[in-house]
Amino acid sequence: MNKILLAGYYGYGNIGDEAILEMVLKQLCEITSINNITVLSGNPGVTSEKYKIKSIYRYNLLKLIKELVKSDILVVGGGSLLQDVTSKRSIHYYLFIVKAAQLFKKKVVMLSQGIGPINNKFNNKITASILKKVDYITVRDNNSKTIIENMGVNKNKIFFSADPVINFKYNLEKLRTKADDIKVCFSLREWGDSIIVNEICDLINKYEDSNISFYFIPFHYSEDIELINKFEKKLGKRCFYIKEKLSAEDVYKLIGGMDLLIGVRLHSLIFAASAGIPFISISYDPKIDYFMENLGMDVFCNIKDLKCNNLYEEVNHKLSNLESEKLILRERVKELEKTTSVNKDILKKIM
Repeated sequence: MNKILLAGYYGYGNIGDEAILEMVLKQLCEITSINNITVLSGNPGVTSEKYKIKSIYRYNLLKLIKELVKSDILVVGGGSLLQDVTSKRSIHYYLFIVKAAQLFKKKVVMLSQGIGPINNKFNNKITASILKKVDYITVRDNNSKTIIENMGVNKNKIFFSADPVINFKYNLEKLRTKADDIKVCFSLREWGDSIIVNEICDLINKYEDSNISFYFIPFHYSEDIELINKFEKKLGKRCFYIKEKLSAEDVYKLIGGMDLLIGVRLHSLIFAASAGIPFISISYDPKIDYFMENLGMDVFCNIKDLKCNNLYEEVNHKLSNLESEKLILRERVKELEKTTSVNKDILKKIM
């Protein structure tokens, strides 16, 4: 039976990437035993314990190469891994792994990738050279498809598959309360010189005498908790601040218990879409715009253009039309869910 080495941004407590890992493992385990899979992780102990799977430290290059030699297939599973905007080193790490796999004559499959932006000319050149030799690539948006086609990657190797987290499902029925209170949650991040703290605080203060409860949820804990503390300092007991390190399942269920999500984090939007919860998207990165495009919906605004009064009007509009918003969302999500089957088809074919 084929041995698989699975690479991604796993083991760092980022809820979105952990949800990707869970969904990729789910598809892999439908066609092979979990004993045939090894995961590269930033925290292999936690990954092994949670998923009952073999895991090695992603930066232990000796173990990585040994595992790669023993493997038959390298699977690079989901996310914005090949870009040089939020990280200058990340793109080199993943290209190194893929190139090493190619040198050892291993099959390489890249799943639900968000490619770019790649601004550095050298990075763009080396990415093109390596991707041309990958066996199959599925991309989660049309822009990524265009980027790698322009690099000269064979179009017959490229397929569209939505982010696998769109299939993240847990029973939400018992989470909804009968209370009259409306629940609105935020999944935010600071970006550059954005004024998000002041604008969101002004928004919440507009609802001082309302029956709306506001929640702040961390997605990438180490980054988001500092921002949540800023809101708590300004807003005090007016809101609920989730400060525990939650699992992807816990966060999904928490969002599933809301009436509305206001999100900057991509996978908070995907969780809301999967759970059928209306949301307002604030973009800090093109990947947000591309996800909304896939849904046939509009981004509310860029994070640098966020204005309290405009957001206030949008929140009121969404809350006044929750049922129709849910209906539209449900139909759009169904279409995206269908596209993820191509990942499983490709894995079956290459194995």
